This record gives sequence, structure tokens and C-alpha cells, in this order.
Amino acid sequence: MTRVVETWRPVEAACLQRALRLTNEAFAETLGSAPRTIAKWHANPNMSLTLEMQEALDTLLLRAPEPAQQRFELLRQAEAPRSTEPQRRRMEARLHGATHLESALAYLDELRVGAPESSFDGVVTQAVAQAARPVQTSGTAKVARRDLSNLLLDYYGGGAALQGTVTLKSGRGRLGTTLVSREAWMPIGADLPSSDVSFQLVTDDPATPPAPTPLLMAAAHDRVAECLTGRTRFADQSTYRLTEVNDRDGGLLIKFGLSTFARYALTWDLLEAEAYSAIAQGRQALPLRDQLLPDMDGVFKPAGRECVGGALALTAFARPRTRDRRADYLLLVQQRSGRVINGVGRLSVIPKCFHQPTNEARAEVGVDTTLIRELEEELFGREEVDGSQGAFSVADLLHPSRLSEPMRWLLEGQRLGLHLTGFAFNLVAGSFEFPALVAIQDEEFWARFGGSVEANWESSGLTRHSSLDREGLEVLMDDPRWSDEGLVALALGLKRLAALDPERVSVPDFEIGVTS
Repeated sequence: MTRVVETWRPVEAACLQRALRLTNEAFAETLGSAPRTIAKWHANPNMSLTLEMQEALDTLLLRAPEPAQQRFELLRQAEAPRSTEPQRRRMEARLHGATHLESALAYLDELRVGAPESSFDGVVTQAVAQAARPVQTSGTAKVARRDLSNLLLDYYGGGAALQGTVTLKSGRGRLGTTLVSREAWMPIGADLPSSDVSFQLVTDDPATPPAPTPLLMAAAHDRVAECLTGRTRFADQSTYRLTEVNDRDGGLLIKFGLSTFARYALTWDLLEAEAYSAIAQGRQALPLRDQLLPDMDGVFKPAGRECVGGALALTAFARPRTRDRRADYLLLVQQRSGRVINGVGRLSVIPKCFHQPTNEARAEVGVDTTLIRELEEELFGREEVDGSQGAFSVADLLHPSRLSEPMRWLLEGQRLGLHLTGFAFNLVAGSFEFPALVAIQDEEFWARFGGSVEANWESSGLTRHSSLDREGLEVLMDDPRWSDEGLVALALGLKRLAALDPERVSVPDFEIGVTS
């Protein structure tokens, strides 16, 4: 019988090495690694092994002769780390009490029906390993935006130009992004015409669940463990799942079904971490992507997967003329905090949000509703809007009596301008993106409420930029820390804002479009 290792750690790898009776050099050669890597495993039993190495060890164990597999199992049992047992018991108790993670564990157990170990055990093992390591800044922020784009464009284009890529061209050169779209979905300097864009909630079959490969389950357990140890914040909510995008007479018919956030966060969303890990380690192999999103045909046909996404908006506040500057717009840019599920440490416009309903899914299917709700949460101080404390008990979260004072002032006076500036798929996880502009053109808002505008926990900080600072905006757009969706939303938002109010906006010289 083939043995199964839920998550490979250095101790299990060492057991396999001994079972196969291999030296460090021979073991490294078999795994396609370096002898110093094996030496590091022996010296540091708390190291995390990459997903690529997890898969290599799975393959090696699978191909090992039966006597070696039996020796491995005996060695593994004998080497069970007694020193971690108190910590393991603490993590087990912690996970038993983590009610916000119950649905995530249930989904993983649903995927792995018939497997010999439960997801509970796998998450505890990962959490113990994580607790033994110091908290580190995610490698996400250390990877340049260009490197991620190049990796994925090469993966899907095979070295050739990828049709449909959203690109930016300026005096500094041409930049490809991980967003793919069509010309009709991205009217530069204009809105997606509201009269021709229709959102529908449909009853559909759930997405085909992915195969519970050891690689996928290890990554999923690691994600839940991060949420358990407090390194990542997690709230499983009902979530819109894109099923179809239809072009019709110059407009769009966009259909959504309903899913849960856990089903996305523990499957397709894991592709982001794999891509960043590959760049950091200088490798091209993306085995999890090979399983979940292997080609462009699948990207543009979302019905078969958990295609979850949302909207992100450049928010612009009109400011009056002062002695030092002309009348302009104040633009806000955030750096994503270490507690968000994805885009950790990256620059983005604000708000940036998943498209989710509260308690009336059919009425809330329009992206505008989500943007209003997220403005309340991410900039205007509403704590209960995101649903992170559990199911919604309030009948109408956006009832006028519950709105923040800034939002009530905007809506009552019809002073809030919401502009959907495009639609695209994001190759990072196959998600959908609605870049947008929130334009508050009444100067009185900033005088009244500017001091109350504050980012929530999803951001580690805000920077302010003037819409007239042409040189500063050019430098901002060239910052390598941007997420691609954030950069595209910024670029489209600037183009749209300049069309709305050209006297207050000085846009750097750049072009944005879709390759044909």
C-alpha cells in the first residue's frame, strides 16, 4: 500500500532519505535539488518546503519499492516530534474553537472524501509549523509587477504575444499586464454604458470541484493554518460567482451564480501564492496552475470554475483652489495589509473588494451596490459592512438611517459619481475585475468630511496624490509594487477623470488598450 504524507516537512523528508538509504548528494540529485538544501532540512526541522518540492517527494515516495515504503512508515512513526505535542494540542484546541473556519474545513473534507486523514489534522500540522517560524513580510510585495506579468504571459502565450492582453505604453516603454479583456469591454476614457450592461443572478450548477491532489490539499491546509494563527483574516460569506459574459449589441450581459468565499480561497485563489513562489525561487514550473487553469480557453469560460472577483476604484475628491495650487482632485492609493487574502503588500486603488451580497442576493447583484458598501467599510468607518463577524442580522445594511454621515450626504444630494471603466479577467487566479472610478466632484465634501476619511484593516497605509501632479503621477504609475488590476484601475480612472473634468486633471502621457 502506498503511504500518504499530507504535508512534507524536513522530518518526513529525512525519513524518506533514510528509508531509501541515500546520501545527501544522491537524495538531492533524485529530487532535482542541491545537497545544501538537504543539509538545511537536517539543520532546520521547522523549514517550509515549497509546493514543487512537496510534489517531488510525493512522486519519489510513490515510486519507492514496497520495502522502502514500509521502512519509511516505521521511521516516520519513530520520529514523530514529541517536542511539538504540547503545541499541537494547543492548536487542536484553537481550531476546535475557530467557528469562522468550520465551513472551510467542511469544504476541504468534502473534496477529500475517502482520504485517510482529515483536513483538521492537516491544518493543525501546518499551523504548528507556522507557529514555530517568525512572522515574516510576505514575499508578494518583494516581487516586481513586471516579473509576475512576464511569468503568466509566457505561461499562456508560450513565448508569443498573448491576444487580449491589457497593455500600457508610455515614454518608459510598453508594459504587459496579467489582465485580459476585449476592446468592447474597455472603453478608454468612457464608462461601460449602464444602459447596455445588465447583471443577472441565475440558478446554475455549482462549479466542478477540483481533484484533491496532494499539492492542492497542502496549499489549502497552509492557507487555513494562516487564518488560524492570525496571519490572515478570513470570513466565509456568500459570494457571487461569474458564470457567463455575453456581448450583445455593443453591451454586456453578465451572469452570476452564488458560491462561498471558502470555495474560491481554498482552490483557484491559491494560484497567486504559487506564482509568487515560483518567481522568488527562479523556477518556471507551475504544477497547481497546470491542474486548475492550464489554458486561455478556460480563462474566458468561467462557468466550470470558482470564478470569483470584484471591483476596485480610483477614488477622487474634488478640492477647491488654494493659494498654493489650482483646484484639483485628491487621489488615494493604498498599500494592502498583511492580513488580506491576496495582494499582500501591493499598491492598489481604494476601495478594492470582492463582489458579495449581504442578505438579498438578487437585488445586490449590480457591482455599484458592492462599491457603495465597500466605500462605507474601507474609507468611511463602517465596521459591520463586511460581514466578518458572521451572518448578517441587519435587514438593510445600506438603509439611510444606518449610513455613515459622509455617505448619507453623498447619496441624498446625488453627489456620488460611480463609473465602471472596464471589465477583464485576471490571469493570476482566473478572477474577474471591474475597474472603476469614484468621482466626488462637489468641493464641499472634502471640507466637511476629509478628516473622517480613513482606511480600515485591509490597508497598511494611504498616500495622497494631486490630479494636477503630472510628474508625480508618472512616477506613481511606474512603481513596481502595483498589482496589475490596481495599476489598470488607476490608468483607466485617470483617463475617465480627465474626460469628466479636464481643467482639474493633468494625465501623464500613456496609452492603455487591449492587444488584438
